[in-house]
Amino acid sequence: MSNHSVPPNPSHVWDEIAHLRRVFGPLVLYRWLSLLPPLIFLFSSESPSREFGALLAAAFSNLLITLTSTQLNRLLRRWPALIAVDLVFGATLLALTGGWRSPYYLFALSPLLASAFFFQHRGALIAAGAFVPMYAIAVWVAVMIGSSPPDGLALSLAVVGLFLVAGIFGYAATLLARVREAHADLGRAHRELEIIHDLTISLQNAPEVREVQERVLDAVTHDLGFRRAMVGLMDQPRMILTHWREETREAPGLSADGRGRAEIIARRPIESGGGLLADVLLHNEMRVLSAGERLTHDPAFDTMLNLRGSVLVAPMTLREHPIGVLLVETDGAAATPANLASLRAIAGQAAVALGTTMLCIDRAQRLAVQEERIRFAREIHDTLSQSLFGIVYALDGLGKLLPGQPEVVKAELEQIKQVTEDTRAQVRQSILDLWPSALTAEVFQSDLRRFVGQFCRQDELQLDIRVRGDFAALSPRRQRGLYRAAQEALTNVVKHAGAQHAEVRLEVDGGRAFLSVRDDGRGFDPAAALARERDREHFGLKGIQERISALGGTCAFESQPGNGAAVVVSIPVVPPAAEDE
Repeated sequence: MSNHSVPPNPSHVWDEIAHLRRVFGPLVLYRWLSLLPPLIFLFSSESPSREFGALLAAAFSNLLITLTSTQLNRLLRRWPALIAVDLVFGATLLALTGGWRSPYYLFALSPLLASAFFFQHRGALIAAGAFVPMYAIAVWVAVMIGSSPPDGLALSLAVVGLFLVAGIFGYAATLLARVREAHADLGRAHRELEIIHDLTISLQNAPEVREVQERVLDAVTHDLGFRRAMVGLMDQPRMILTHWREETREAPGLSADGRGRAEIIARRPIESGGGLLADVLLHNEMRVLSAGERLTHDPAFDTMLNLRGSVLVAPMTLREHPIGVLLVETDGAAATPANLASLRAIAGQAAVALGTTMLCIDRAQRLAVQEERIRFAREIHDTLSQSLFGIVYALDGLGKLLPGQPEVVKAELEQIKQVTEDTRAQVRQSILDLWPSALTAEVFQSDLRRFVGQFCRQDELQLDIRVRGDFAALSPRRQRGLYRAAQEALTNVVKHAGAQHAEVRLEVDGGRAFLSVRDDGRGFDPAAALARERDREHFGLKGIQERISALGGTCAFESQPGNGAAVVVSIPVVPPAAEDE
């Protein structure tokens, strides 16, 4: 990312300060070491007072630079022309101490070295070019005050030396600056990759669409440093962009961490010719919205989004299907290739996460609908179908009693009326998915007895029901599942077995519940019965099997033709508090 878009990192600031100190330190050391030739020359000088004054002035300038290095760093980077002051000072020392024969020649090169390290190759050559006339004037002044005329070769070597020192050190400084810039770019790229990696891991754990949106916005505003961003989602069937969420960095008073999060109520159909926003989504191309440019042809929609300045518009697509759009206010930052690449990567990861989350939600909804349909079919089969069978069975028997036993028929009709009323209540209960909150072992037994009593009289089928163990340890869902399984098994006994005796045993023990329904009827072939394709009227054995399997249990059918039958069920016990109904 560019420096405009990523907020300054404190560690980077300290690295820059440390770099300046590392550069300025050797320069200051050079200035002090360059005073060794003047110090040696002082002892052999014919005018020690002048040499001593020059040495004192040079030492004082070095001390001043050493003590105020940080301030001088800032001033020099802000006003590069200040290097001319040091050049003039060096030329003055040369003029007062012998010109072309001055021991301060190395000292006078220090401003050129500073120009090279601070302003690279070009700055060093400009400083050298500016110093040549100063050097010529210094040599002329030295001759005027009594120094010997310059030797042409020595003078040429001194001038060439100025440019050689400036050029070599300037070029080295340029290479070092490029290396540092490349290192900084690699550091920024590494940081952005870490952001994208962390975002990817975070998105994989996001449980819902809203959290995915918030994590994407947090990565754009907090990690990448953009001022404001927003995400809109696509309603695929209707091709409408909606469900907008935004986040603003450094929004005082909006949140504890200085970031404002909000939901924007805005809806926009996406169709060809609908403006820049529609073009981005339909053609899957990232675009930059300039200040003053319209996002759509709907002024009210643009006003609700309240975009300001330059905006990056990044589509979020999954397998060429638009999932949503990411809008980022760059706050004056340039739309550099690095910016676009990072935002495109984030938009791509967000599209995958949002698309996957939406797909999971859609599948979960479809599965829930399917399971609800199956459950409702079972409820209808277990209640309405079986109760109607009992009514038809009873009416068929009453028809045989007429006209000889009208009183018995009248009494039975009253009972059928009650059964019909119960059936109506059961249908309503199935529709509303109601179940008694307190299903006890006693209610379990009494309801099964009453259920069988709707189909046949007591002298036709003797029923023995026993419940042992802690029935309340079962969750309501498992109590209902066992009840329906027993109900279906008894229905099969009444309809098909022709049995005289049946028994129901339910035992809760050792973390499992065991249910068995046995009869002494004509029996059947379990393999053949289960192999028959289930139709709309026969849920029977397969219904029991699927219901128990949904509870994590096992179901077995034990029977042989002519030797009765048994349904044996085992399910794990789950406490009511541990299973959400």
